[in-house]
Amino acid sequence: MAYDSLVENIIIVYNLSKEGGKEMSWWNENRLRVIQNNLRDIDAAMDIDYEIEKLKAFGANTLQAGCGGITSFYPSKLDCQYPSPYLKGDFFGELVEKCHKNGIRVIARFDFSKTHESFYPAHKNDWYFKSVAGEPVRYHDTVATCLNGKYQQECSHEILKEALTRYPVDGVFFNMFGYTSQDYSGNYTGLCQCDSCKERFRSRYGHELPTKEEPDDPVYRLYRKFQMETVEELLDAIHGTVKGISPEIAVSTYHYRGVDIIRNESNSAVDRPLPFWVYQSSLNVSEVEGTFDDKISSNCCINAVDIPYRFQGVSKYLGRIRLYENIASGSGLDWCIIGSFEDYPDRENYESVQEVFQFHKKYEKYFGNFVSQAKILLVSPTVFSSFQSGICKEFLGIYKILKEEHRLFRVIGSFALENITNQFDNYDLIILPGIGEIKNETIIQALEKTKAKILASGISFAGQPDLLRRLFGIELGDTLTQVRGSYIKTDPAPVFVNFEKRDWVYLDKEFRFINTEAGNERLLPLVNPARFGPPERCFGHTVSDNSCVSIKGGRFVYFPWKPGELYYSQGYEDFKFILLNVIDHVAPDNNPFVTNAPKNVEVFFDKCGENTFIVQFINLSGFNGMTFFEPIPIHDIEISFPGLKPKEVFELGQDALHEVPARNLVNINRLEDYKAYIIKV
Repeated sequence: MAYDSLVENIIIVYNLSKEGGKEMSWWNENRLRVIQNNLRDIDAAMDIDYEIEKLKAFGANTLQAGCGGITSFYPSKLDCQYPSPYLKGDFFGELVEKCHKNGIRVIARFDFSKTHESFYPAHKNDWYFKSVAGEPVRYHDTVATCLNGKYQQECSHEILKEALTRYPVDGVFFNMFGYTSQDYSGNYTGLCQCDSCKERFRSRYGHELPTKEEPDDPVYRLYRKFQMETVEELLDAIHGTVKGISPEIAVSTYHYRGVDIIRNESNSAVDRPLPFWVYQSSLNVSEVEGTFDDKISSNCCINAVDIPYRFQGVSKYLGRIRLYENIASGSGLDWCIIGSFEDYPDRENYESVQEVFQFHKKYEKYFGNFVSQAKILLVSPTVFSSFQSGICKEFLGIYKILKEEHRLFRVIGSFALENITNQFDNYDLIILPGIGEIKNETIIQALEKTKAKILASGISFAGQPDLLRRLFGIELGDTLTQVRGSYIKTDPAPVFVNFEKRDWVYLDKEFRFINTEAGNERLLPLVNPARFGPPERCFGHTVSDNSCVSIKGGRFVYFPWKPGELYYSQGYEDFKFILLNVIDHVAPDNNPFVTNAPKNVEVFFDKCGENTFIVQFINLSGFNGMTFFEPIPIHDIEISFPGLKPKEVFELGQDALHEVPARNLVNINRLEDYKAYIIKV
């Protein structure tokens, strides 16, 4: 997917948001403790007082609950709303009133992606999605609407105006916003062919709608641009409607445009491809926090095992990891169940969730306003992991490598690089994994001039030969046709210090031959494949003149293969050590702390106030591939901070602050699941 074709508008939005500065509205405190009750129709009759008591017991300061859209949880006067048949009186109004009396903010949840089927006969031609066969998408008693239809374009504003002028809500959230191509069961529904889509696409681009998803079709590529534009236009319009009622109403959805709170999810699915991604909360939060100054992250930790199994929660140990990763990565807390507390059949996670919520409540002044101390900048090639169908495995693998080796790093979306070019010199290393292309001359010049070392992997910029010559002094050649059976020779030995007893490392996935400038440093000779089969025939390998890493001027490092993806997918530490040895060769001493923590401990270190730092540890030792157990206690962890001279050090204990010796070395006698320390200098 081309870098500039899909994110041009995002850059404009990002620049505008920066120019406006950060308004200090309530959400910018970044201390959310959200519980979302995904209300069912029957919950319009739930015991609100019981709900409030549970929210208080958890320590929540915000409730997100259904208001309108598919079902109206208040007595709407609009003819485009379907009230819950269980509604008696003004359920939502009573809920808001009682929450506010107890110091709990309310975010009203709307879902305009569907309506009740009773509306379909009168509006089948102007509200709804239409398949290539001319059929609507029905699911039980609902019918899918189209983003370009009058329901989403017009009725959504009517619903918002009615609800937001009637109730003093603190925020709004929109579920399933945008275009979808499958139903709740995962059945493919295709590209919408409704009259509204046809007319709008034809008037804008002069083409008929594509009927198939064909990335090589130029009309389909225009359609992808059309999707992005129309989503952003509607988000802008909704933002205008909401802020026109009150600028203090936060706007939130799973998007970056026209919102104050970017929502994300740490969730599970029983058929999700492996490997299981244990860093989901850390990644979701760090992408948002590292990219935007004027928005906050609210990463929802979904209790449910999967959408079809909403009434059973994931392991309490996994749930706790997700919540602590939220805190440690720089956001507040967000947790969700379906329905009401009074009849939810799985209470297994309640105690562990309450523990984390109450911990955050006790020490909230230390959280949510971190300043990164990282010397490594890791650039995400996709817009955000939750906004696209997949995320780059090369990026995920390098993320995992840095996490395991306790190398502190900041994540930023590639589309935002232009806005931090003046910060490049703050980093020792900038990593560009699997980046399709960068055509912005400001970014390219900043990469040329910065003191930071630049490392590109995953065959980045394969379609930009001029950029490869300019920055890295290389030219990509052909693809190695017989990768299987090829190896990498771990030379020179002084660089590849982790390979004293292993001369060869196998190569897999894609590899491109490279021609390099005369002065480039060439590392890791390629070992040509030989025959394989019966042992008697397994010989004949030769070391070639081709190299697997090129370094220009000691600064510009290029991997014409995919060490990150190989580590993510196949797990051999050799790929990790090759990458780390190269990093340490060009950018030694790239970490602000030194620790002996095991690789299955996540370590976080940030500035959290004037002359104040926070260091946090999460024990992942209970993770066993797919299953989560109680973490194994880890003893005698040490961490030191070269250059810091602590005056006071405190442990954020579950019960109270505990003062520990004020010295540069912090010792953890026993790490169970999570610990945090405040260091004042």
